[in-house]
Amino acid sequence: MADTRHRTEREFVDNGHDVFWALSEEHRQWQKVLQAFCADAVAPGAAERSIAGRFDADLVTAVGQLGAFGLLVGEEYGGGGGDLRMACLAAEELATVDSSLAVTVHVQAISVALLAHLAADRPDLLREVLPSACTGATFISFGLTEPTGGSDAGRIGTSARRDGSDWVISGAKQFITNSGTPFSRYVILFAATGESVDGKAPVSAFLVPLDAPGVEVGGAYPKLGWRSSDTHPLFLDQVRVPADALLGVEGRGYREALRFLTWARLPIAAMSTGLARGCLSDTLRFVKDRESFGKPLGSHQGVAFQVADIAALASTARVMTYDGALKYDSGMPIEREAAIAKLVASEAANKAAYLATQLQGGYGFVQETASTRHYQDARILTIGEGTSEVQRMLVARGLGLPV
Repeated sequence: MADTRHRTEREFVDNGHDVFWALSEEHRQWQKVLQAFCADAVAPGAAERSIAGRFDADLVTAVGQLGAFGLLVGEEYGGGGGDLRMACLAAEELATVDSSLAVTVHVQAISVALLAHLAADRPDLLREVLPSACTGATFISFGLTEPTGGSDAGRIGTSARRDGSDWVISGAKQFITNSGTPFSRYVILFAATGESVDGKAPVSAFLVPLDAPGVEVGGAYPKLGWRSSDTHPLFLDQVRVPADALLGVEGRGYREALRFLTWARLPIAAMSTGLARGCLSDTLRFVKDRESFGKPLGSHQGVAFQVADIAALASTARVMTYDGALKYDSGMPIEREAAIAKLVASEAANKAAYLATQLQGGYGFVQETASTRHYQDARILTIGEGTSEVQRMLVARGLGLPV
């Protein structure tokens, strides 16, 4: 192993040496590809896209050419055959400059992986859909959240009933990412398919074309953060799909999806890590260039200590994230690690963004400033993929507490 003892802090982070135990040379090469792409293609227009709330189809196409959408799918279906650490690196590096693009990639990647999992016994379907999904030419959204569901995601109001050889689906979904883009073609939709037991019906998963009669994609949400990502409600009115739209076993779709997607919290932790790193980079630039009371702002101890806190937050988030990802890739259970990493990293990102905007004063309140964008984007990180409260509940249950 090369001697890394005299490298700078930035060299350690940029080359993955701060988590050297988790990343191989292949991972670090992928990280360098991502960093070059972010510098050349993503960073220049990030502020403009966020302010305008503009989804950039050309940029998304370029990301598809990198192979980020199909990282977790086998090469036989056009994917990269990569591992979770590669997916986390994509989420992290993109989020250092543009969390909207990072979540666009994340949702497509988990949806593609989930389809490959739920339809593992349907190679004909996978050969039809996955190759274009891995390039980003076909977007698949994830339709779970409902207007009245919130954290109680298993309480599904959308229903699917059999009518001859078809299923007929009615209901509504809320906050569905990638559902209204030029590439959006399908939604993996969760619907109740049976009688309720203790207030909750068995839930099944369906692959529903977004252009099916009865499907309406609602207007885009005017969001605080993730402004240049695509998010809409979906409305389904007597949507008729064939029997083979059912994915997996009837009544087990929700349970199977949750079991499979436990790892999906880790790319969100990675996004949180990237956002904190973005705050650190932007703040370092500011405190070195800005003068206050006759000397550089960063030479004031009170300022320097807060910058050090941002660095500590980013590093802590990164260690927790890649600890969980390495364990998953090694075949170990990660229910506890995924919940802790998501909790710690998302809370750290919010704290880092607060400190960054506070240190930049009035500039931290202007939308063109990178840290302001990070501040807006950080807020959702403690909500999406399970709130901080849900993560604490999962950790407590793992400790044997009856909550």
